[in-house]
Amino acid sequence: MDFSKERLLASGFTEKELQKLQNNIDNFGGTFETVVRDLGRRFKVTFSIVIVMCLLFTYAVFFEPMDKIISLGISLLIASILVLFIQPPMISFKCWRFLQEER
Repeated sequence: MDFSKERLLASGFTEKELQKLQNNIDNFGGTFETVVRDLGRRFKVTFSIVIVMCLLFTYAVFFEPMDKIISLGISLLIASILVLFIQPPMISFKCWRFLQEER
């Protein structure tokens, strides 16, 4: 599998995003391959967490009293923002998509 900058640019990454990946590599070591694979995995985990939160909220809407729905909704909103803030959603989505295209 080719993880060159040209291949990543051709698959939808921007120069700015590649520079962020390069900065990560410079600071922590590794290669584009390891960074792309790690971000692709992190996207799957984050997506799964957000889906579970949505299912939990849907369950609460149908089976819990209104006061619990409101508090759970606010809690899940804050948790979702934190999860999405910790990991870059667009770059990780593009990494996941890049890995899916290569299969």
